[in-house]
Order: sequence, then structure tokens, then C-alpha cells
Amino acid sequence: MRRPLAAVLAAAGLVVWLVAVAGLVVTPARADDGPETLAGAVLRWGLNTESNTAAHNPGTYNFLMAGALPDPGRGGQTVPEGQWQQRSGDVAVEKWDARSSAWTDATWAGLRTDSAGVPLQVGVSSNHQLVFSRGAGTLDRAAGTARIAWQGSATVAFYSGFSFFHLSDPVLEVADGRGTLTATLGGFASAQDDPTRWEAAPAATVTVATLPSVSLTGNGFTVDPAYRGVTFDPVTGAQVRSGAYWGSFPAPWVRFMEMLGTGPFWYSSGGSDDAHKVAAPVTVSFDGAAVVVPTPTVATSQPPVVSNSAPPPPRSSPRPTPTSPTTAAATPPDLVVPPVGAAPPAPEPVAALPRPATDLRLAAAPAAPGAAAPTDDRTWPWWAGGALLLLAAAAFVVPPPVRGLR
Repeated sequence: MRRPLAAVLAAAGLVVWLVAVAGLVVTPARADDGPETLAGAVLRWGLNTESNTAAHNPGTYNFLMAGALPDPGRGGQTVPEGQWQQRSGDVAVEKWDARSSAWTDATWAGLRTDSAGVPLQVGVSSNHQLVFSRGAGTLDRAAGTARIAWQGSATVAFYSGFSFFHLSDPVLEVADGRGTLTATLGGFASAQDDPTRWEAAPAATVTVATLPSVSLTGNGFTVDPAYRGVTFDPVTGAQVRSGAYWGSFPAPWVRFMEMLGTGPFWYSSGGSDDAHKVAAPVTVSFDGAAVVVPTPTVATSQPPVVSNSAPPPPRSSPRPTPTSPTTAAATPPDLVVPPVGAAPPAPEPVAALPRPATDLRLAAAPAAPGAAAPTDDRTWPWWAGGALLLLAAAAFVVPPPVRGLR
């Protein structure tokens, strides 16, 4: 009986060892074995709250759309529902739904509500993001470098389209723990004091976000772009460099927006809207099958209403504004009023809320510092196979007990 048992144990041990060897052959190389080629990377960015809220002109909104909005031919036009797109090629717009706690396809009606479905007020975010898919490039975790490019265009509209610009073909480059996101911008120049002005601005590829701390571990990352404490010198007016929310988007980005007449949307100018200009987090997933998803924490209650006492910024070409005997048309303190034929109405009281706090969580992200790192232990077949072979040898070597002896 001992010889058959030994043979069975030896055979089992050899089978387990063969399984271990096969695992070495068929298991793909780990990600840190060398550069990876990416073909399904995903970029998510909502720019800032100012791009996703009610505008100061009553009944108008700031919103995102997929694709490049065509030239309306003249200023003072709003985007009709038939021209708005939720998806165009590899670009989509998604909205955070607080009721289902998930990102969902944006809708035309949803551009005018917050995440709970409540009609927007000035300064309350609708919580939309641009989503660029199928990004291609390379990722070298060991070297700490990456380059990912996306194709497609999106449109950012202010005052329901009185002013808008295109953002196309973003590219992310990472080195030494820092990232730079560039894109091609295009749009049309308008002016507050000249409703007839509507000129195409030459397209330019500029830095749209600087990412100060990027980790290339795991499936991706979410990073707050540099904004707070970033200085910018406007062509007209001045940057206010005090308070909790002072800062700026990258200078090349803001210079382009100054050509369009919307420069103050992107740097602190001293009004209550400064809290809404802070750059929103940028999220990148290296693989569309393992997406890193940010989860915003949004307030569903109505914001407090305050009066804004900040003085208006100086204008480059001031003109007298017609007024009635009793009421003067006021200008929002730090925003460019869209080009319209008549003097703009007095703005509604501004809701001075900070940018919604964001609780960022990574799907399938690496363990937090100090936590035990997950292991991919493939050594157990070797131990199991060795144990079975030792048992087989013992069955041959250890002598059987002698019957009849005590």
C-alpha cells in the first residue's frame, strides 16, 4: 500500500509544479516591467464652478457641450436646444446625479439644475464634466513619465452662448511628478460695450492646467490643478491677491480668454464669484475598463443670499450707460456682461458659496500610505508541490511499523 500512495503523492506534486511553471509562462508581465502602451485612457474635467452655474443675466446659464458649436454669425445669440450635444465622437458631457450617486449622461434640462434637480442659482454648480475617451499614448511607471493624447472637441458656453469657446485635442504630459495638460482653444471675441463685435479668434495651443503632484501608480489619479496663489497680470483691471480663493488659471489660458472678453472668469478679481473660479479636479484613468471616478460632495440646500459690495473693475474703453431717472443698470462686479443691444438689467443677489467640497475616491486605487500593499502571491504552488513530493519520499523511506512488538 505504501508504494501506490507514494506514487500518487509524487504525481500530485509534479502536477502542482507544472501548474506553477505554466503560470510563469502565461502570466503577462507586470505593469512595472516596462513602458505600457495605452489606447483607452479617459480624461474627466469640469473646468470650474463658474462654467457650470447660472449666469448673472436672468434666465441664462454657463454650461458645457460636446463638439464644436458653430459660428452663429453675430453676437448676442443663445444656443438652441437642437444644437446642444451630449456626445460627439469620443467626447461626452456627464452630470453627477446626487439621487443615484453616479455620473449620468447630461441632458439639456439638467444644465439648469443642481445635482439634486433643484433649479440653479448663481454660484451653485450643476456638476457637469467633460469626458474625453480613448486616449492613446505611453506610460512608464518606473521612469515616472507619461504622454496621453485625446481627440475631439468640446464647447464651453457662457450666458447661454452669448460668449463661448472651443477646447480640442487635449494632451497630458507627466514627468518628475508634475503634469501639464495642453489643448487647442478657439472661439469668438465679443465686447461688453460693443454688442456688434463678433470676431473669430485665431486658434492657439496653450497650457490649460498644471498638475503639481501626479502619481502614476494604480489605475489613474485625480489631482487639483494649480490655481490658488498663482499670479496673473491682466491687460485691464487687476488680480486681487488676498482672501481664501485668490489665484489664476495658467497665464496662456487667461491671455486667450482676454481676447474673447471673458478673462475675469479665470482669475480672482475681488468679487464674491472668486470662489467659483477655482480650477476643478482633473481625473485621468489609464484604462477605460478600470475607470477612476471622482465623487463630488454637493450641498442640496439653498445657498444664503448676500449683497456684493466689491467695486467694478476698470474698463479699457468706458462709455456712459443709459439709465432711468430712478434706477441705474448695474454691472456684475467681476464678470463680463454678454453683448446685448440694451443696457444689462441689474443682477440678482449673488450666492456666495465656496466651490463644493470634493471627496475624491479612486476606484481600484493603490492602498493608502502606511497600509499593507496588496500582493500577487504566486509562490504557493511551489510550496504545495514540494510538500507533496516530500510526503511521497517519506512513504518510501520511513519503515513500516513491525506488528507484534510493543
